[in-house]
This record gives sequence, C-alpha cells and structure tokens, in this order.
Amino acid sequence: GLPGESPLVRVLEDESRSRLGRFNQKDVSMVFSSEANNKALEAIFSSQLFYENRQERFIRSMAEWLPRKAENLTPYTMALIAKYVARHRLREPRLLDTIASFLLKRGEQLDSKVIQKLVFPFSRMNYRPSNHSELFPKLEAILEQKAASSPLATVNILMSMFQLSHFPQSVLHQVFSPAFITNVMSTPYALIVRRYLSLLDAAVELEFRDYSGPRLDPRYRVLMFEHALTADEANRKYSYKGLVAEALRQLVGEECYRQDEVLPPGYCTDFLLWINRAGSVLPLSRVPAAAKAPAAAPAAVSLRSSVLALTSDLQDFAPVVLSVNDKWHYCQNSDILVGSRAMRDRHLRLLGYSLVQV
Repeated sequence: GLPGESPLVRVLEDESRSRLGRFNQKDVSMVFSSEANNKALEAIFSSQLFYENRQERFIRSMAEWLPRKAENLTPYTMALIAKYVARHRLREPRLLDTIASFLLKRGEQLDSKVIQKLVFPFSRMNYRPSNHSELFPKLEAILEQKAASSPLATVNILMSMFQLSHFPQSVLHQVFSPAFITNVMSTPYALIVRRYLSLLDAAVELEFRDYSGPRLDPRYRVLMFEHALTADEANRKYSYKGLVAEALRQLVGEECYRQDEVLPPGYCTDFLLWINRAGSVLPLSRVPAAAKAPAAAPAAVSLRSSVLALTSDLQDFAPVVLSVNDKWHYCQNSDILVGSRAMRDRHLRLLGYSLVQV
C-alpha cells in the first residue's frame, strides 16, 4: 500500500472527509425513516470513516429515532450503535437508556459477548441507566448462568458494573472460585483475565466491605497496568502533560516528584508528590523508601495494609497524585469523567492519596 504520509493518501483522506461532511449536512431523516432496516444501519455503522468521525446532526436524529425503532433492530445492529456511542464518549441519555431497555428485554437470549458490547457504553460514560434497578439484577442472573461460557466477556461485564459501583455478589463467588480460575488459566487470554480479576479483587477490598465470599488467590494477582495506558501514550502529543511536567521541573525540581508512577493495584499516575505538614514539597530523598516504591509483588501485601502504611506516615507527609485530565478522560462535551478514570480516582483516594485535578 501507499505510505500514510504520501500526498496522494492525504488527498484521498481529505476527499473522504469532505463527502462525509456533505452527507452530514443532508437531511438525515431519510436514514431513520420507517423504511430504514438493519442492513442499512449496519452499513453505516460498519464504515470505518463514519466510525472514526463524530457526526453531531446524525447523533441528534438518532437519539430521537432510536427509542421508537429499537425493538425492530437486531442485537448485532444495536451492538454497532453501542460501539459508536462508546467510541465517541456520547453521554446521550436517550441513546443509553434505549440500549438499556433493549438489553433488559432481550438479555436472556443474548450471548455474553454481545451483552458486554451493550453494557460497555454505560461504564464508559459513567452512566447508570434509568432502568438500572431492573437491569442490573437481570444481568446478575444472566451472568450466573453464563459466567463459565465466556470468561473474558464475564469479567468485562463485571468491570463495567464495578465502575458504576454495583457489586454482584453471587457472580463474584463464581469468578473467584478455583473452577473458574482453572478454566481461565488454560485459555489464550489468561493474563488479561488475571489483570481484570486482580483489579476486581482490589475493588472488592476497597469498596465492597460487606462481601464475605471467596477472593482471588494471591498467586494469581498481578498489576492491572504496568505502564501508561495506550490511549494516553497515543495522545501524548495532544496532552497538557508535557507542559505540567515542565512547570513542575521549574517550580519544585525533578528530585521532588515522580512521573508515570504505577501504584497498586495497577493505576498509572501522571505525577506523584509528597507534601509535609507545612505544605512544602519533599525531595524524594526525604520520603521513606516504603512509601516511594509501589509494592513489587501485589500478592504479598494487601491493599488495606498499604492504606495503613500510608496513613501512619501522614503525620509527617501526605502523598499527592497530580492528574492531568485531558479531553479523552471526559465524556464528550461534559465535565463527567469516563468510568474507568472515575473508578481509578475513587480507589486512589481510598488508598490514602490526595488527588489534585489539572
């Protein structure tokens, strides 16, 4: 193929975007007419160019049309719409509630892999559907029956529910059971599931104190992330993080903070500083070694022990996480953090860190 930076490729991309823009300016009601069918919608939402570009007018029309026509859509079509909504971080209640209603009505007939695609936009947008009091128990019942059939889909659905502060106790009994773990260990995605289960286990310890069932065997605990998220790395050149780093270098010096530190249970932080009771930023040389270094083996030390270790030192200093929240950390046109970022912040606070948002 042609190199991506070649003049011809750039001209073709510009022409494609121009045509998409002209489509967006048309009366899109024809797409959402009574004659619109699944095949037409699938063709639109399967287009890579359409998927990568947010079409405001199209979205507004879809939000008006979808609630009336959802029952005629196939699960595959609805999953494509859910993927588009999540991709562009569209916290549009009418769209999200319609997906939730679809899921409530048809959930029992759906495969776990389809369910995870329909559930993901809720956690992505940090949004509890209006029917969550009915939907979440229904999802729990479905997962109880189908947990072992698709382990990766199961932990993805659980993660979405955890990000929305809903903890399905009966399903946790299953995913932390030796049988589930043994089944997972023989699959190609064993490490991915272990990462998710490790974070779920940490969330149980921090947020679900009433849970008394089985927990993840310490032998299988790993850090959720070992470095900065892919999205953050890919968008680094668009981030304000570099400017903040330069400001910190000039204000306090490089010896007074750490950048891109990963803290148990595997959260990457932008900047980590330690401040004493007088409000001064401490050089790393004056911070106790146990506080500076994250646990190398998460299996060996519980998170509650980490909290106690931190709080016992608060009489001398306080650990501060400085977060640079770029636009992709928020829902579109909103000041609401996406679900994964919101859960990270909750957990860091529960672990004893003070958070400063930039």
